[in-house]
Amino acid sequence: MKHALIVLALLSPSFAIAQDLCLQRAAEPAQVGLKGQIVVSALVDNGKAETRVLGEGSRQQNLHGNEGFRLASITKTYVAATALRLWEDGKLDLETPIAHWLPASWMQRLTQDGYRPQQITVSHLLSHTSGLADHAQAKQFIDAIKRDPAGEWTRARDIARLVEWTDPVGSPGEKFSYSDTGYVLLGAIVEEIAGQDLPDAVRTQLKLDALGLSDTYWERYESAGGRMRAHQVFEGDDTYAWNPTMDLFGGGGLVATPADVAAFFDALLEGRIFKRKQTLDRMRSSVGLPAGSPYRMGLFVYDLKGAEGIGHSGFWGTLVMHDSVSSRTIAGAVTDRADYPKLNQLIGDYIRMAAAPVRAGQGCR
Repeated sequence: MKHALIVLALLSPSFAIAQDLCLQRAAEPAQVGLKGQIVVSALVDNGKAETRVLGEGSRQQNLHGNEGFRLASITKTYVAATALRLWEDGKLDLETPIAHWLPASWMQRLTQDGYRPQQITVSHLLSHTSGLADHAQAKQFIDAIKRDPAGEWTRARDIARLVEWTDPVGSPGEKFSYSDTGYVLLGAIVEEIAGQDLPDAVRTQLKLDALGLSDTYWERYESAGGRMRAHQVFEGDDTYAWNPTMDLFGGGGLVATPADVAAFFDALLEGRIFKRKQTLDRMRSSVGLPAGSPYRMGLFVYDLKGAEGIGHSGFWGTLVMHDSVSSRTIAGAVTDRADYPKLNQLIGDYIRMAAAPVRAGQGCR
C-alpha cells in the first residue's frame, strides 16, 4: 500500500505544530544556518509519512518535498537485498568465489594488482570485507570527474582505475573496508545470475512497483517520467548535469524521494521484502564478520549513544535509518553536501527520541 504523505514546508520554528512530535523537535535546530535545503521524511508505525522541507529555497530551486535525489550509496542496500533474494531462491551461493561469475579480463587485472579473486566471495563483497580498495574514494576520481563531468564511465573503467590508483587493503575476510568497487562487481554478478540488467533485477526481485514506490527509479535506465530531481551541490559545484555513469553500476544509481526511501527501508527491515525471516536475519547478522565492523550485508549499524539505527548513507548527503524499538524509519537528503552534518544530527536525534519513550512506555507522537 502506498504510504500516506503529509508535507510541511518548515521555514521557521513557529511554522506549524508537527504531526510527529519527535520530528518537530529534531528538525528545529537543524534549520539554523543552512546553506541549502534539507528534505526529511519520517514514517511512523501506522504507515503514515510526514515530509518536511527545511531551509529557504533559491532562484535555482525551491523544493516542495516530492523531488527525487541521487541516492548514491544508499543504492547498495537495494542491490544487497536483490542478491539475498537470489540467495533465498537458491540461485546464488554467497560463498562462491567472484571469479566464478565475472569476466576473466577483470579477474586478471585484479590478480596482477595483488588481489586473490579466487578467495573473494560474494559474502565478502556484500559486507565490504573483500580486501578491495575503493576507486571512488581515491582523490583522482573526483579530480577526473571535475575535469570532465560529462565523461562516460563503465564497470571496466572503474576496475581499471582501482588498479591504477590504489592497492589492496587486506586479505579477504580480514577487516571491514568500504569499497564502492566491490558493489560494482556485485552488481555485475546479480546481472549474470538474474539474466537481467541490474535496474530490472532490483525492481522485479524487490517488487518496487507492488510496494507503491512510484518515485523511485534507476537513472538513465528508467524514465524519470516527468518526476523532478533536485540539484545537489558538492564543494560549490552543482552536480545536476554530471554524468550519472560515475556512480551507476551498483554502488549507486537510484533516484528517489526521501519518502520512498523511508518506505522501502521500512518494508525491508520490518520483514516485508524477503520470503523468509532467515534472509533478513542473515542480512543483519554480524556472525563471521571482523570484530567491530559497523557493516552487515548492505546495511550500516549506527551506534547513537543510547539508541541504535540501521540504514545507510550516500555520498551526496543522503541518509536513512530505522529504529527497531519504535518501528520508525526516517530518511533525508540535502541540496548542499556541506549541510550533511545537520541532517546526520537531525536523524540521529530523531531515532534517539523515538526509541527512548517507547522503552519508557510513553510513546512519541
